[in-house]
Amino acid sequence: MDKTTLIGAVGGWVIIAFAIVLGGAGFGAYIDIPSVFIVFGGTTLVIVGHFESSDLKRMSKALKVAMNEVKTEPVPELIEKIIYYATEIKKHGVMSIEQKVLAETNPFFKEAFQLLVDGTKPDLLQPLLETKLEHMDKRHSVIHQMMGNIGGVAGSMGMAGTLIGLVAMLANLSDPAAVGPAMAVALITTLYGALIGTLFAGIFENKLVQKHKVEVNACEIIIQGATMIAAEESIGNIKMKLNAILVPEAA
Repeated sequence: MDKTTLIGAVGGWVIIAFAIVLGGAGFGAYIDIPSVFIVFGGTTLVIVGHFESSDLKRMSKALKVAMNEVKTEPVPELIEKIIYYATEIKKHGVMSIEQKVLAETNPFFKEAFQLLVDGTKPDLLQPLLETKLEHMDKRHSVIHQMMGNIGGVAGSMGMAGTLIGLVAMLANLSDPAAVGPAMAVALITTLYGALIGTLFAGIFENKLVQKHKVEVNACEIIIQGATMIAAEESIGNIKMKLNAILVPEAA
């Protein structure tokens, strides 16, 4: 479980709930069925219209990724492992790492070093891995865009609900009993839209982007390491180039 995601996602809603309790009006005053239909229903339908069904089905998996810790190895450990494999290949040949590669749990690392075992040349290995990374980036960007759209659409639907409520209120100024419900729709839809955009879409979008950056960075290190090994560069050069990636705190 990613504690920062949990703290942000749950803690934000707790703060809002606490504020409602302190306000003294109770939760009932903040529940409005027309507003729920406008913001939650409207946002859902618009997002369904924006994206392909295959992308929408990946939403639940993306939320799980945001809520769980990144499984990518820390950069220092990843670099150390690449240098270890490079050393083994220099000493005993590329086939000496075959069984270890098959046991790897990182699919990108496993595929990169399997290409080494298969004898793939560096001028072919690097483009293959970069193409794989590019496709991964495209898949992830669709989910990031979806989260961003949810926040934007929820805000727009909240504004639409506000206008609907204001029109209903102005049309019924002569009927005091109708003014209250119309004003509730006008205000609560804006609140719903802001909460969805900030405490749901905003948190998950930014967390997914951060995790994506970590994964891409690890993949780029793997590509660089595997390419240098395929080009039969010296262990010293490989170590120096990979360690140059480390930030001072991690080096």
